Amino acid sequence: MRAAVNPLTFVRAFGAPLRALGFLWGHKRLLPLAAAPFFLNLLLFVLAFWLSYAYLGDWVRGLLPGGEGWWWAVLLYLLLVLVVLALLILQIYLFAVVGRMVSEPFLDLLTRRTEALAQGMPPGAPWADGGLAREVLRALRQSLMRLLIYLGVMLPLLLLNFIPGLGGVAYAVLAWLVTAHFLALEFMDYPLDRRGLSLKEKSRYVRGMGLGWLGFGSAVLAMGLVPVVNFALLPLAAVGGTLLYLERPLPPSDIPAPRNPALP
Repeated sequence: MRAAVNPLTFVRAFGAPLRALGFLWGHKRLLPLAAAPFFLNLLLFVLAFWLSYAYLGDWVRGLLPGGEGWWWAVLLYLLLVLVVLALLILQIYLFAVVGRMVSEPFLDLLTRRTEALAQGMPPGAPWADGGLAREVLRALRQSLMRLLIYLGVMLPLLLLNFIPGLGGVAYAVLAWLVTAHFLALEFMDYPLDRRGLSLKEKSRYVRGMGLGWLGFGSAVLAMGLVPVVNFALLPLAAVGGTLLYLERPLPPSDIPAPRNPALP
């Protein structure tokens, strides 16, 4: 099921986290479930900020030979900005994945209840249920697989920063596109996994969103860049991805048979 390349698709998908906020506010019974990943994400971002503040500056200074004068200070500042931009996008995805793993039980239940409460939206097919422990392990395994694939793409891209001139610009554009795709895949995962899709099938669904994956992934990435707002990234992205799926559910013919069908 492939969406047309339509700018409005990008805009609609970009607004999914904002619609998630309105949905949670309209269903306050879900707020306790959203609070747990909120505070877990808060702790993760505080830890990331402390590590960056404590070690990044000294690491960057170690990259430069010693020198005096204002132009050395300017060079140090420019290199610091470049390194921060180069690592920040990578850091956001890493902490989104780690935060999701830590918050998996809360986010899974939050998105299940979101589906049940989303009135007036196509419910899609019933999700496959192979047992809670098995489903959690499956989700964690696929998250690790996505993380390894992401690192396999992003780490070589970091070398672009050593190319004078447009290398940093090329890295920033490619890093944004790659990270937006993987963030969309990460937070569209909840409804897709409940339909029993494999990682390959999930990737095919996300690519079939047209500009939707770019809009949704860009919105999640932008949230991660905004102080305070980034604390709410996990619940808003998970609920936003679920609502986005419900607007475009898979037809029954595209949903695989349950992994553990009930015995007749």
